[in-house]
Amino acid sequence: MPKHWTEKLFIDEPDLFRITIEARFEKTEFEIEGLLKLFELHGVPPGGTLLDMGCGIGRVSIPLAKKGYHVVGVDLSPSYIQRAIEYAKVEGVTEHTRFIVGDMRNIGSILADNNEFDAVLSMWTSMGYWNEATDLSILGQCLRLTKQGGIFIMHTASRDGLIKRFQPRDFMFNESGMLLMMERTLNLETSRMENQWSYYQRDGEDLRFLNRVEINHRVYSLHELKKQFGEAGWEYVDAYGGFELKPFTRDVFSMIIVAKK
Repeated sequence: MPKHWTEKLFIDEPDLFRITIEARFEKTEFEIEGLLKLFELHGVPPGGTLLDMGCGIGRVSIPLAKKGYHVVGVDLSPSYIQRAIEYAKVEGVTEHTRFIVGDMRNIGSILADNNEFDAVLSMWTSMGYWNEATDLSILGQCLRLTKQGGIFIMHTASRDGLIKRFQPRDFMFNESGMLLMMERTLNLETSRMENQWSYYQRDGEDLRFLNRVEINHRVYSLHELKKQFGEAGWEYVDAYGGFELKPFTRDVFSMIIVAKK
């Protein structure tokens, strides 16, 4: 059976995605400020226990741990989890963090010994990788891991905003000279982003091809996610247009949904 693209990119070639992670670090402080405001608005206690699902290298987990929260991070990539553990040591938050290699499709069994989370975080469009039934299952498993009154915060792309601001191609360089070329197609029949990411390394005045990864994930509209949270047993609370916590409109690209147990 062919490997899923998540395995190819996050397990087999984790260093390729590093260029994308590194580009995101410049937004981390702003996102943490937004999360802290959401915690205050929706009753997450200071020093509470958080689940960062799809935590990567701890980009969000570790700053939250430095704010006094206890954070469990789960990610598919052994490489990213190892880097998160090292990052936590450097930042002095090993006692406030726990990082686990695991597939979020099995989050309930991975964390079967823990049903005391004050909040579950799904950051930076880290769901939608498989299909709608799988997303529904993940939401249901997370519900069982959460305290009564706890919340789920989902940060993801809005399908409506994506259509309005769609870019069929884009690129980015990192400091080591790695180039990522992104070509995108939005399948309007399935609401799936069908992407082709091509990686190159600068070699003098030339570019040396490294690898090409096909990425395919579901993008949702607000009403679809509201329905899905409800079917999973969550109570939909609110939606925001990004971490500035502006009202959600069809013009915004970044959507934040809060649901409560």
